[in-house]
Amino acid sequence: MSDFHNIFAKSPKPVVVDVETTGFGTHDRIVEIAIVTLDPDSWETLDEYDTLINPERDVGPTGVHGVTAGMVELAPVFEEVLPPLAQRLRGAVLIAHNLPFDTRMMGYEFERFGVPIDFGQGWCTLKATRVRLAAACQREGIRLENAHRALTDARATAELARRLRLGRDKGSTRPVQVDALDTTANVRTHRRGLADAGTSPMHRVVCRSPYPHGDEAMAHYLDALDWVLDDGVIDRTEWAAMDDLATEWGLTEAKQLQAHHSYVECMIAAAERDGFVSEAEHAILRRIAGQLRVDAEIPEPSRQTEVGQLAPGMRICFTGEAVVDGRLWKRPDLWEIARRNNCEPVKSVTRKKCDLLVAADISSASGKARKARQYGKPIISVTDFLGHCGTGI
Repeated sequence: MSDFHNIFAKSPKPVVVDVETTGFGTHDRIVEIAIVTLDPDSWETLDEYDTLINPERDVGPTGVHGVTAGMVELAPVFEEVLPPLAQRLRGAVLIAHNLPFDTRMMGYEFERFGVPIDFGQGWCTLKATRVRLAAACQREGIRLENAHRALTDARATAELARRLRLGRDKGSTRPVQVDALDTTANVRTHRRGLADAGTSPMHRVVCRSPYPHGDEAMAHYLDALDWVLDDGVIDRTEWAAMDDLATEWGLTEAKQLQAHHSYVECMIAAAERDGFVSEAEHAILRRIAGQLRVDAEIPEPSRQTEVGQLAPGMRICFTGEAVVDGRLWKRPDLWEIARRNNCEPVKSVTRKKCDLLVAADISSASGKARKARQYGKPIISVTDFLGHCGTGI
């Protein structure tokens, strides 16, 4: 396993970043981030970090980035990932495909939490190629599947930077300046899963190095555990590997159990953060606690007001856009279907003038969804709404 301290002792280091967001404005949020650290001499990949982020609002254009509200229910909020991000960005020369966009969106997030950051001067592969990432990759013979996934795009951008030999132009660069933050924070991340990542959990445990931490051995163990739990299952081989790592880092069985409890409690806190625990969250918590052999008090799913058939005159509010069977459903389309079924679309959720909220995902954390739960209004998915309306979905 490579030495993480040595990786970050080499400075300035090329670091590729990619973010997926709820939109492009100052009030939009990051829903996924990936950071790929390269060796400053060979430009080979030394470290990868990626996680979904709960934006604490609607997730935005699911049709573009593929992130749904359900995917980010248990994800950390941005404040929780600030320490590992600052650790990786500090002293780095940034690379991105449309670098101004990525640094602007990251800057908004750092600013929200009062963390000053100077992104320096890096390399922009969009500026170098003058075409979109997919077109640039096609031109250079670089494989790009599942575009608009942060880690996929970051890996492709890293390879594109190698092909373009951007590292030759070192005179025009300036590294990132940001203070080191408290790295005793929880190391938990929340990724899309193996299908998008394309790398097995065991490969990541063996090849990946964790960042410094107040209790470094515990941080190392938790970091490896986080990768192994990508698929929600720990088999015998993985348990043996985790035990070997614990022995290597001097962790007793009691310390291992403490780490498992800490991990599950962190997930429970994330599930309860918005005051609503979905059936999916409950199932995930039970599965992870069972896999880690942790006897934790798993919160029961929150009660959801049920809705029967749509009735004429029902006042319906909509939040988010959804992809159903490959088709993107936007708000104007859904309003039209509601009108065809003699229902009245309304713009906001209120106590007296709204009967139902239709969300892209019933786990939505949008302001409308929070109000609907507060007022006891039923929430259904776009898929269920289309079913009620007899669209054949």
